[in-house]
Amino acid sequence: MRRLLIAVLGSLALQAQANPDVISREYKLILDASRFQSQTESGDVLALMQAVKPAIENAIGRDVSGAISLDHDRQVRFYDTASTCRLRELGYSFRERVENGESEVTLKFRGPDRYIADFEDVSSSTNGAESKLEADVGATRAIPFKVVYSHSTKAPNTRTLNRMDDIHAHFPGFQSDYGLDDNLTLSLVGGLTIRERAYRNVDIDLGQHDAEISVTLWYQGTPSGSQSPVVAELSFKYEDPSADYTRKVVNRARQAFDALRGLEQWVEADGQTKTGFVYQYDSAFCQP
Repeated sequence: MRRLLIAVLGSLALQAQANPDVISREYKLILDASRFQSQTESGDVLALMQAVKPAIENAIGRDVSGAISLDHDRQVRFYDTASTCRLRELGYSFRERVENGESEVTLKFRGPDRYIADFEDVSSSTNGAESKLEADVGATRAIPFKVVYSHSTKAPNTRTLNRMDDIHAHFPGFQSDYGLDDNLTLSLVGGLTIRERAYRNVDIDLGQHDAEISVTLWYQGTPSGSQSPVVAELSFKYEDPSADYTRKVVNRARQAFDALRGLEQWVEADGQTKTGFVYQYDSAFCQP
């Protein structure tokens, strides 16, 4: 009996390890950034939502509720090693967000295999850190439904970010796995500081779960006048800590995503992603 119990427990442990829980699913579309201007930003976002709401409701037969409003106004910076981009080479990104004087850092691994993503150790020793394994769904003209998995941890930060040691201080598992030199210089990717303005507070009723819609606008520097963002993104996300999604929820989410892809006057089908923009802004940054 004891051997049977040990075997069962061992089997369950292996299943838990071999079946990583994707606790968050986020669907993302790049928008035509020229449709937005700083001086008319809130009205432009509202115009977008006036197209989004009926498109989704007609597709899934359920409500989209709430009033879109500005939720975050913050600075975003990415760091990597100049000339080598060691983090990006390993499949990682390291991002800092600063809002109201408070810094938060995120270490994220992205890849097409959820098992590989889950095995990457992004655990943090910092109090208040939060981790998740997420499915990021995107689309291009050639690929209407493309899934990439991200394993990430965000943590409060008080350090000045300029050396690899500043990553290791928060993420000792990453340090153990890759053994990068503490003294490697971290530089601002592309020399860019992005102003991120994120609009939220609108939800899609998917049934078992609600999905939160976000409109994220990235500006280079402080936006003013007729300035357009460098990247605009429309997304929606739903989460379940147990990853126990129903068939109806995932099918409705796919139908909502397809409906949003049909908003051709807004969506830039082969648009550049946010992280892609940062790394491609200065093509020489990753060159030796």
